[in-house]
Amino acid sequence: MVVGLICALLQAGIPPFVWLVMGNFVTLSITREEERMLNTTSNTTSLDKEFAASATPAFIAMLSLSISMFIAAFFQRLAWEVSGIRQVFRVRRTYVRKMLHMDVAWLESRQSGQMATMLQEYVLSAFAVYLYHFHIFGTFSRLHIYSMGCDTSNVFCDSDVDCESDPVQQGQFDLIPFLCGLWFSKTMDEEMVLQNKLSNLVNETFSCIRTVICFAAQKQTINKFERLSMEGNKLTEARLRSSTVYDSLTQILLTEMIFTGALCYGIWRVADQAPGRLAALAINMLYMCVTSISIGFHINGASTARQNAAQLCKIMGEVCRYIKLLSKGALQFRDIHFSYPSRPDVKVLNGISFDVEAGEKVALVGSSGSGKSTLTALLLRFYDPDSGSILLDGDNIKTLCPDDLRGMCSLVSQEPILFDGTISDNIRYGRLDATQQEINAAARKVGAWQFISTLPEGMQTRVGDRQVFYHDTYPTVMLFDEATSALDSIHEEEVQNAIDLASEGLTTITIAHRMTAVRNCDRVIVLEEGRIVEEGPPDELLGKEGGRFQKLYNDQRVDILAHASHKSNLTPHASVTLGQYYRPQISFGHNRRALNRSSSGSSKQKLGKSYSVLSHDREKLALPVMSKKRSQRLDYKYSSVGRMDIEIDVTPEEDEHVSVLSAQPPSPEFSLRKLFQLALPGKSKGYDAVWELISDYKEGHALLAGAIPTTIIRAFFYLLICFEVASVLERLFIALFGHGFCSYMRLTMFRKIMRHGCAYFDEERNSPGRILTKIINDSSSLNKIMEAKLDLLIPAIICPAFSFVVAMYINWKMALLCSFQFPAYFIIRIVQIKEGTKRWLKQREMEHFYSIFTKTLEPLARAMKRQSMISSFVFACQFSFTYILIAITLYFGKVMMLSNEISVFDYMRVVLLTQFGANFFSQLVASVSDLSKARIAAENVVHVLKETPTDVDNLTEEGQRPKLEGNIQLHNVSFRYPTRPVVPILKKLNLKIKSGQSVALVGPSGSGKSSIIALIQRMYNATDGEVLLDKYNVQSINPAYLRRVVVSVGQEPTLFSFTIKVLLLSSIVTTDKSHSFQLRTSFRKISYMSEVPMEQVIEAAKIANIHDFISKLPQVTILLHFLRKKMFASIILLR
Repeated sequence: MVVGLICALLQAGIPPFVWLVMGNFVTLSITREEERMLNTTSNTTSLDKEFAASATPAFIAMLSLSISMFIAAFFQRLAWEVSGIRQVFRVRRTYVRKMLHMDVAWLESRQSGQMATMLQEYVLSAFAVYLYHFHIFGTFSRLHIYSMGCDTSNVFCDSDVDCESDPVQQGQFDLIPFLCGLWFSKTMDEEMVLQNKLSNLVNETFSCIRTVICFAAQKQTINKFERLSMEGNKLTEARLRSSTVYDSLTQILLTEMIFTGALCYGIWRVADQAPGRLAALAINMLYMCVTSISIGFHINGASTARQNAAQLCKIMGEVCRYIKLLSKGALQFRDIHFSYPSRPDVKVLNGISFDVEAGEKVALVGSSGSGKSTLTALLLRFYDPDSGSILLDGDNIKTLCPDDLRGMCSLVSQEPILFDGTISDNIRYGRLDATQQEINAAARKVGAWQFISTLPEGMQTRVGDRQVFYHDTYPTVMLFDEATSALDSIHEEEVQNAIDLASEGLTTITIAHRMTAVRNCDRVIVLEEGRIVEEGPPDELLGKEGGRFQKLYNDQRVDILAHASHKSNLTPHASVTLGQYYRPQISFGHNRRALNRSSSGSSKQKLGKSYSVLSHDREKLALPVMSKKRSQRLDYKYSSVGRMDIEIDVTPEEDEHVSVLSAQPPSPEFSLRKLFQLALPGKSKGYDAVWELISDYKEGHALLAGAIPTTIIRAFFYLLICFEVASVLERLFIALFGHGFCSYMRLTMFRKIMRHGCAYFDEERNSPGRILTKIINDSSSLNKIMEAKLDLLIPAIICPAFSFVVAMYINWKMALLCSFQFPAYFIIRIVQIKEGTKRWLKQREMEHFYSIFTKTLEPLARAMKRQSMISSFVFACQFSFTYILIAITLYFGKVMMLSNEISVFDYMRVVLLTQFGANFFSQLVASVSDLSKARIAAENVVHVLKETPTDVDNLTEEGQRPKLEGNIQLHNVSFRYPTRPVVPILKKLNLKIKSGQSVALVGPSGSGKSSIIALIQRMYNATDGEVLLDKYNVQSINPAYLRRVVVSVGQEPTLFSFTIKVLLLSSIVTTDKSHSFQLRTSFRKISYMSEVPMEQVIEAAKIANIHDFISKLPQVTILLHFLRKKMFASIILLR
């Protein structure tokens, strides 16, 4: 960093001296012209010789200074970039490590998208400071260095030039840029908060899209998105208008007026004594005027990076003080009191105290919300108790290292998750240093080895969706939290036997509602309202008359007997043709695995499928696990709506796109067209997509109509004295257009995506993370061009053209010579973009989970350091080429002046015109990468906007809204999930249910029960056959209307991050104008409503037995995890 700072000061100090040399040359040229006019022709030869002898040293000095500037710029950029790369990767490694050590209470207060943003964007913003913002110190130092250089040159050259005009302008340069950094800070923070809310809404919506579709809540969600967008628009528009005031103050009232005043003052003081020096001073000040425009950008970038770095440092500054854990498994809970951090006024545990001996098996039972799962969370230090202590072998767990603690405690939860990778990789998460033999032994111990051995690739089978999670370690404490609650009785017994085998001789804590899960426990602890109400062996508690445990046991027996007594009544009211039901002839585990990969295979859907960039083998991820020969024998026919063929023809353009995305080495031949086509889907359409989107945003055409004429006027001002009167309105129009365009695109994309059905969201390319990228990031890329770049791009196109034409008119030879910098800038920038694209592809290839994070960062860092050499060379060329070219033009200008082909004044006009044109052209070339990104983003946006729903349009107003009685019929229904078309789920199923009757669908896991419900709600379309409601095909009924009359409650309902009232009102409908509330078992006619009386909401909460608890909460906004099912019951009752 010290080397970079020194080189930056050198780079900033050289240009003033270059212009001083240029001023001396101009002074010699003007003196020669004066003497030629005053003297006779006889002295012309001697004057020319004297002029040529004096100009040669100036040319050598100027060329030497320009080369020195190239060297300083090269080492400056190299030093900053290498230092930035080293710091960025160090921060990333530290941040990921620290984040994995954070407790659950900390993680619950933040969104996963926010964590990823901090890892990616916050760190990259710090890297951008190294690359783009630190050299801005040269902008300020150049002013002072030039002032000192000017005074120094006056001393050595005995010139009478007065540089008092320069400090006049220095004051406003030093003061205003720093004041502007505080101008927008508050507004930017508020905008960032709303932006995070918007991102969280998008991520939450598409992560729980099945719930949104099930409740037909698309319109309500779109309204929430629109309201957040409008709030953000108000703040942004206010900020943009304020920035216009800043621009007018700095550029018009101060920068340009003070420049004009300083120039006039210099002319008055200098007169004709040293016109070259005065011209050099004016040119340098003029460059300062142009450079000052970007000072605000650099200050804002540095300020943003500083805020981001402060947040990162706050996380990484926490220090862990733990001792090493050597556990036997004895546990002691002493007077535990606990409230969740998000609701501190609600007590969850009240004075819990009990001991668990080493090797003892203890069961925790009780009603939902009694605190069972909370105890396991405290034991694993997901949270810390408010008071009391938990001891493991006599040591307080607060003094133990969380990694060691959780390594000795193995948790098996109800909804385990598999990460993207092989089965072996997932088992290894239990202990990262486990050998393959230990992994195999762990699989045998839990009874999974036989099933895994039947898979074609065994332990190397790739998985990515949830399934049983094996913990390959040697724990001393086993925790089972509802491990078998989601299984049928047959597989519950199998899993329970595996649990008993795995926990033999270990301290075991079992949480269960089913009594079968606690039969082998040594002791049962019954919890109620956060207190222990009973404790003892199972047999003893079962024989205790009137006891709580006996009541729980009897309630389950009564429920079983009650269901058995009604079993005979089901047959007359519903008929299922069991002989036509089809089960594919594959193993149970295989079938269940295939079903779990579909969107209805489990009650709590994880739509965010693994979209790791390391998973290049898409065939293994797209098809169920079976042999290749067997998959080739399957040949199924599908109808055209909502289906996906097994064999997909790939066009040559698409195949080329896939090869690019797979990060294959690029071809040696490089062309601009191939560069622009990088990472694009299919054949590139050029910038047609950008113009198509701009034309669609008709509300912004008036702003463009006002911006373009003012920009043309602005171009003429630049050619005269760089006076930006029109730039204020032009920038305001462009900024307002860009932001409005971004908001319009986001809302349109969000509304368009919400139209699709479940099959669309089952596809890997439409995971929540990728949809969030499309809606937020792609629109932001367009906004970056429209708002931040378009006001520079328009003059960057117009000004070079005008300057080149005028320069050609003055002297075409000198204009052509000076115009060589235009293609030079273009070539330099293209090389820079090419190297940046390689770095981007390298980074996309390698970032993954922390287990491989540090290893993958090492080659990426090496590649970036190699590319930093090229980047530094390009940077040096970009900043020194202008001065090298001026030195060359000085030599040829001397030759042309001696041959009387150009005067000194025309020479200065041509040089300055081409320099101004090249300056704006460099801005245009510098935006090529942004233009390319905007084109890619625009094509992605257009693809989303033009992609029509294939299976169902959830926002359509078409379709019937009949009065339904509730008769259901499935006639010869066959079904396959679109993402697993080779696995039949239902085949020629016939089912009839009469109105008002209750029918239970039972069967082993994966038999198609949830699929039948999904077909009735038209979450998917049947492959063949018909699904009828009162003789109406469900495909002819309006989708939103259908899902409001066919209501489902899943095993694990999802609550969104809103108030309880908003959740209850999210999908409410009413039966009549008086808002009467009725409960019926059959379907009824309904109508949509805009408001629901609070009395109706309270009534539904009371019926669901949740009102008393809600009334005790300190705030209406509090949400409770264990209230999900009751909350959903309230929503159903309201409907």
